[in-house]
Amino acid sequence: MKTSFFYLYRKSKNIDGNKSPLVLLLHGFGSNEKDLFSFAQFININAAVVSLRAPIELFPNSYAWYNIYYSSSVKSYDLNAAKDIRDKIIKELDILIKEFNCDSERVTIIGFSQGAILGHSIVQCSGGKVKNLIALSGYVDKNLILFKSNNTSLYISHGINDEIIPFKESYDTNKLYDENNIKYHFESFEEGHGVNSENLESFLKWLEDKY
Repeated sequence: MKTSFFYLYRKSKNIDGNKSPLVLLLHGFGSNEKDLFSFAQFININAAVVSLRAPIELFPNSYAWYNIYYSSSVKSYDLNAAKDIRDKIIKELDILIKEFNCDSERVTIIGFSQGAILGHSIVQCSGGKVKNLIALSGYVDKNLILFKSNNTSLYISHGINDEIIPFKESYDTNKLYDENNIKYHFESFEEGHGVNSENLESFLKWLEDKY
């Protein structure tokens, strides 16, 4: 069985015969699988890197994991679709692991914006399927979290000048982790809604001994 997602893939250069770690990339709303795939050149060569394309086409080369709606200044989203895509990715993790001959104990998710929101929910609803999460410019959505037991290492970062997902709104949602005694590493950067070189260097250093 093969994954139902369209994806970009960088093959592991692992030659020791052991199964490779898997790094799964989840792009943001309105972007595509090419966006975060630029990180692949910096990720450990022994890891397999897979960048998924979200299923909802907004415009050419522009995709979403679930729809977001705006009415005046009020933002809402399709909660049922968000839960469905969360559960679909959790289910297909096993397919990806098998398809690319990866180690099921060494799965890392790197998500940006909507992909980071999904990353939080996948980790907390999958019961330990993910070893590491790097959540960039997203937030913890209480409506998508079930807090199943896990030992996932969490890296969270946000730009203090973010106008898309404001820094304080995002930072305040980390309290959900505090209230559930879940440890995480948090960094803030002088940036807007994006990942600058300092942010990139920071999460790569955090990840280097965790694959």
